[in-house]
Amino acid sequence: QNPDGNDGLVLEHYSMDDIDDETLKHYRILFQRRNPEHVWNTISNQEFLEFIGGYRRDRRKGIEGLTLAGLLMFGKGLAIRDEFDNVFMDYRDEDGATIDIRWNDRVTYDGTWENNLFNFFTKVTPKLTSDLKKPFRLEGMQRIDDTSVHKAIREAFVNMIIHADYLLEGTLKVVKVNEGFTFTNPGTLKLPQEEIFKGGNSKPRNSRMQTMLRMVGYGDNAGSGFPSIISTWTTEGWEVPKLSEDTILNQVTLILMMKS
Repeated sequence: QNPDGNDGLVLEHYSMDDIDDETLKHYRILFQRRNPEHVWNTISNQEFLEFIGGYRRDRRKGIEGLTLAGLLMFGKGLAIRDEFDNVFMDYRDEDGATIDIRWNDRVTYDGTWENNLFNFFTKVTPKLTSDLKKPFRLEGMQRIDDTSVHKAIREAFVNMIIHADYLLEGTLKVVKVNEGFTFTNPGTLKLPQEEIFKGGNSKPRNSRMQTMLRMVGYGDNAGSGFPSIISTWTTEGWEVPKLSEDTILNQVTLILMMKS
């Protein structure tokens, strides 16, 4: 096992047959919308995955296959659970929950979707931001209803994915609570908290996943992600985000509360 949870690890027993076609199709549509003239738009799925870090040939070892990033981001749920039975994905909307009703909405393994990271991200993100205020604003003829708060919440979600250690046992857990959110992932912090809050250094545990998300408009690899969250929360006059590390459970939690 690689201590950094390297997402470029070649999983030689996994091939393109283990990729969920619909997930990759969705990703490639988003990629083409952002990069309509890009030469990668006309190449095969396997070539495309090679370019973005999802498929790799390790010539020194004489092996090839999906990378850890490729399988987790775009793989079929069954293949992912075969290889990573230690990792779970769970979203809960606990806003207004009671003793009798523990959550209003949940996204977890239930057989209704392919349980890969890209699907988890794209299914859950709209749920997190659905009731945020969207001021009416036009750029040319196009309505822009994205705000700095929307972007900060997406950034927190991206950070959870790219900094998680998928070689450890744990859950990528996103919880929506009254006036806030918590993001928890397996792993430990790779930089001191002061450095993370200050920004300027990008040290993701999973650089290929970071690139995959950035190429379709999510996240930033310049080390400015966390400071932008802090800046947005400060501008709104909300509680300073809380980042904590549990070295016994090997997990990191970010708490974003939208209250003064």
